[in-house]
Amino acid sequence: MKEQEFVFTIFTPTYNRARLLGRAFQSLREQTFRNFEWLVIDSGSDGTDKLVEHWANEANFPVSYTWQPKNGKHIAVNTGAKMAKGDFFIILDSDDWLVPNALERLLFHWQAISELMRNGYSGVAGLCAYASGEIVGTPFPAPIIDSNAVEIRTIYNVTGDKFGMIRTDVLRTFPFPEDLGSFVTESLIWNRIAKVYNERYINEILAYKEYQTDGLSYNSIKIRAESSLSARTYYKEFVDLDGLHVPLDHRLKACANYVRFSIHDSVPLSKQYAEINRKAYWIFSLPLGIAMYLRDKWLLDKRIDTGVGL
Repeated sequence: MKEQEFVFTIFTPTYNRARLLGRAFQSLREQTFRNFEWLVIDSGSDGTDKLVEHWANEANFPVSYTWQPKNGKHIAVNTGAKMAKGDFFIILDSDDWLVPNALERLLFHWQAISELMRNGYSGVAGLCAYASGEIVGTPFPAPIIDSNAVEIRTIYNVTGDKFGMIRTDVLRTFPFPEDLGSFVTESLIWNRIAKVYNERYINEILAYKEYQTDGLSYNSIKIRAESSLSARTYYKEFVDLDGLHVPLDHRLKACANYVRFSIHDSVPLSKQYAEINRKAYWIFSLPLGIAMYLRDKWLLDKRIDTGVGL
C-alpha cells in the first residue's frame, strides 16, 4: 500500500442536503485524530457549494469541494477515489456523523493487524447507530472478528448498515461499473473485494445515521426496479460466487431476486436460464422470483414502498 498525503480521506457525496451537512462537518471538527481531508462531491443546487466554501475557510483540516452532474452515488465514489489523498477512504453520507474517536479507533484496529498480514486486508468496519443509540441491524458475534463482506452476512448473519474504512488503493482497483444505470449497490463492489481480501470487524459504534425519506435506503424497491440491470447483475454475481462459503439458502434467495429483477429488466426466461451458471438453483427459485416481481408491481402501482428488500 503506497503511503499518501493523509491517513484518511473522508468522502461525502451529497444532493440537496445542505440542511444536514452541518452535523457531519461538526463531527469532523471533533475528531481526536487529525490527519485527514474532507472531500465533498455535490450534485445539487441548494447552496451546498457556498456552505462548504465557508467551512473550508474556518476548518483546521483540508476541505475540497467538487460539483458533478447527478448521475449516481457510485460514480461520485469513483471520482472521489481518484481524487483521494488519503491511505484510507471513508464514505460519510450526508445524513451520517462520526463519534469523536472514530478515526482514532479505526487506525488503532488497523495497526493491530500484523504487518505481515495487512496486505490481505481491505480495511476495518464497525457499527452504526441511530441517534437514540440503538444499533443499526445486529452487532458482530465477537468484539473483533476477521471475515469478509460476504461471509459476515451469510455465515455470521450480521444485518444492517455498518461503517468503516477501505484502503484507497483497493477501491481504485475495484471501481464501480458506470454502465449499469443510475444506481449500483455498494454491495456489488464489497462482494468482489471479498473474493480477494479479508476485513476486520469491531463491535464499536463509529457513526450515527438518520435515514431520510428521500434516501436510497428508504426507497429501496423503486430505485432497484428502475435500475434493474444493476440489481440483476448484483444477484447473478452473488449466486455464482466462487471461493467463498455461501449457504444454500442465501444463494437460492439471491437467485429468486435475480429472476425478480431480470423480469423488471424485460429479460426473457430463456435468456436468464442460459446465462445463469447454477441452473438448478434458477429452476427451483423461479416461482418465488416471479411472485416477488408481481409483489413489486403491486407496491409500485399503489405507490407503496416499504423500503425493505427481500
